[in-house]
Amino acid sequence: MKRASLLFLALACLVGCGSDKDARRNEGGPQFAMKQRPKSAPARDANDGMKVDNELGVMETADVDAKLEEHLDEVRGCYQRAGKAQRYAEGKVLLRFLVQGDGRVSDVWVVESTLGNYDVERCLVEVGRRVVFVAPTGRKATTFDYPVEFRSTSQMMVMDIDGPKIEHDLTSFMPQLAACGQVAVEGAIAIMYIEPSGFPGSVGLAAGTALDEDVGDCVVQTIRHWRMSATLPGRVLRANFNIPPVIAAATATADASSRRAASSASARRRHR
Repeated sequence: MKRASLLFLALACLVGCGSDKDARRNEGGPQFAMKQRPKSAPARDANDGMKVDNELGVMETADVDAKLEEHLDEVRGCYQRAGKAQRYAEGKVLLRFLVQGDGRVSDVWVVESTLGNYDVERCLVEVGRRVVFVAPTGRKATTFDYPVEFRSTSQMMVMDIDGPKIEHDLTSFMPQLAACGQVAVEGAIAIMYIEPSGFPGSVGLAAGTALDEDVGDCVVQTIRHWRMSATLPGRVLRANFNIPPVIAAATATADASSRRAASSASARRRHR
């Protein structure tokens, strides 16, 4: 069983792009490099030597490369959706393509992301869903991962902060996500960039399974209204945290229980 693994770097060359001559196709434009995948041979049964079909179809790297190149401008254009966050939001988005036996894309997932911008991530998913590849060998469904990396304009310095520094705020704000619903069956990982004002100027989500886009949008918009206590003048702080599938509801329930307990305690004091 093989999966095509591709490396595609779509760098937003607004300022200071690298100079990889092998990867650069157009000066000042997107850069890319394909990670070659060894061709897959049919497996053989150890008992009788008969050929056994691969469970997944096989896609040739050259064919995938050609199809993705047709969408380079669209991929680069996705970064514009970051708006003012282009000053600091940068990183890699790992897309997982689920391809049908006829080459059409059944879905695209953001399984990992260090970019931290939901608008850009969803744009990449939209572009990916429109791609039609050459049918996999054997016309069997298959899947492969496709990393896309963006660079910011570096107008604002970014500093990573760890969980403990934002733990108190997360404990306080997390119940607000209960109203949005379940973002993904296995939960999600969120990245947020906290601007000097204390508000997250950019938020991104990644999940190992299909993500509910409406819920994701609600989650991101809710997080962007959080006023975080961890700030640094003149710099943007980047933090990531988990959103397990049950944490919002469980925390909300616990919060409600705490309120009921506090109310009961208050009532007891009034009756003394």
